[in-house]
Amino acid sequence: MEFLDIEVVDHALPGSDAVVRELSLARASKKNAFSVGLASDLAVAVRQADEQANVRVVLVTARGDVFSAGADLSLFLGQGPDIGERAAESLTPPDRVHECLQACRTPLIAVVGGKAVGMGVTLLPHFDLVYASERASFSCPFVKLGLVLEFGSSFSLPRLIGRQRTNELMLRAKPIDAETAERWGLVTRLFPHESLFERVMEIATDIARLPPSGVQKSKALIRRGEQTAEWTACLQAENTELASCYGSEENVAAAMAFFSRRG
Repeated sequence: MEFLDIEVVDHALPGSDAVVRELSLARASKKNAFSVGLASDLAVAVRQADEQANVRVVLVTARGDVFSAGADLSLFLGQGPDIGERAAESLTPPDRVHECLQACRTPLIAVVGGKAVGMGVTLLPHFDLVYASERASFSCPFVKLGLVLEFGSSFSLPRLIGRQRTNELMLRAKPIDAETAERWGLVTRLFPHESLFERVMEIATDIARLPPSGVQKSKALIRRGEQTAEWTACLQAENTELASCYGSEENVAAAMAFFSRRG
């Protein structure tokens, strides 16, 4: 299947039919901001990869110098840019894309070579491994836009990096650098920017060469601890608060101010 906003490349393992599949966010002109179309493409691409037995590892990378600028702010104003271009029934809303990451049985690796903002950060706990270059940075400007956390990150981030660090990341709404992200535990490891993809491919290849059943079952057992009623309750509470935030006077004013500065 061809995608508008995702580039798909299979990296074959010598002497095997197994592949490492690279899915690249390819909306670089919009800094890989998650429109409805990009979210839908990523969801479908991950599901398709997971259904193919020879795909042993999935890498999510990005074209350009920004991993993702987060959700496309036009969505806040009810102006989703892809709605008129694609059949509505085939689209996955950006606020559901985490579900395809959660459901994926195949190991998922995020490769962050530049700025990660908003959704570009809150999706990371849903990956099994996150590798970044020293040029990467991570910011969650939700409160600046009159919004709150998403994707169950009020549960996953405190468990991953600690409550106080989550508070600084969310409440201060300022970027943290790659070294800080690694020290906090948001990033698994850092690599030099020029060799980032090569080093991640080495790790992905190591995983891809192992018996797939053992890899997938081990991943499921590790992930099982997060599939709790507590996580679900946190996600539901976030969605309730977000529903009251989207389109609010504060949210619209903040989004309009952003557009005016960008123009």
